[in-house]
Amino acid sequence: MSLQSLNNKKTPENIFSPQSSSNYIGYVIICVSTNLFSNIFTAWNPLIFSITSVVAVASVYLYWRIQEHSYTKRLAKALKFSVKPKSPKAAKGLMLLLSPYSPRNPAIKSEKVIAPLIETIIDTQVENLQEADFDAIDLFNSNLVPQIKAVEYHMNADKLRDVWLITSKNHGNVKGSETSADILNKYLRFKYGKFLKVYYDNLSVKDLDYNALSALGEKIFQESGYTNEFIVADITGGTKMMSVALAMACVKPGLKMQYMDSTRDWQGNPLQTGDMKPVGIDVFPIIYG
Repeated sequence: MSLQSLNNKKTPENIFSPQSSSNYIGYVIICVSTNLFSNIFTAWNPLIFSITSVVAVASVYLYWRIQEHSYTKRLAKALKFSVKPKSPKAAKGLMLLLSPYSPRNPAIKSEKVIAPLIETIIDTQVENLQEADFDAIDLFNSNLVPQIKAVEYHMNADKLRDVWLITSKNHGNVKGSETSADILNKYLRFKYGKFLKVYYDNLSVKDLDYNALSALGEKIFQESGYTNEFIVADITGGTKMMSVALAMACVKPGLKMQYMDSTRDWQGNPLQTGDMKPVGIDVFPIIYG
């Protein structure tokens, strides 16, 4: 069904000025019937003519209501959106949203305890780092696990080459996620070395500035060097507003997004039991022909 046909909404005016074959047929039937009945019954009884006139008007109204109902159903179908969850195709470029770093181990949650551990990782050359350094900050139980798993998924397909880490800025008493980018950058370089390029400079916005974040997502899509088929935005991390903003940047046809699906505890943290897998999200209007 074309958009033009949707614009031809069924109204009483369409009955008397037909816009389609069905309207025209209805118009002819009503006119012929009214004319026939009026010729027959006028000579017999003016009251019967009045009755037939009322019937004709009622017929017009009934026909219009039927057509209106049909239009409404077709419009609802035409504007229906479909969200189809499925495993995403392996990507060469991946955008990730980061939240302020949060380990789950209560023993190191104190800023006094964890800050120097993080500082050690940031200040140490990648080639001198060990997995024990990341264990010390509880990285593999932290809120960065979904991002690590997202990278693993696309790396295991031997496709991923570029990762963009989008963070939130510190503002007022609100802690941003730029430290998370420092940590994840070091880990990804430690894990994958020269096989993966990580970008995070100038990729930080205020977490409530959804316009800026959405524009940043669009910019990365446009300037990544990849066609839409080979780049995906992961909307799992970040604040809820950040997730919505990046999702807004992916609504345009052809752009891809995913989220990391897992079993979570009552606080929303991923559980260590069970797999964490990406789910691709394709949002598109279905226009029925």
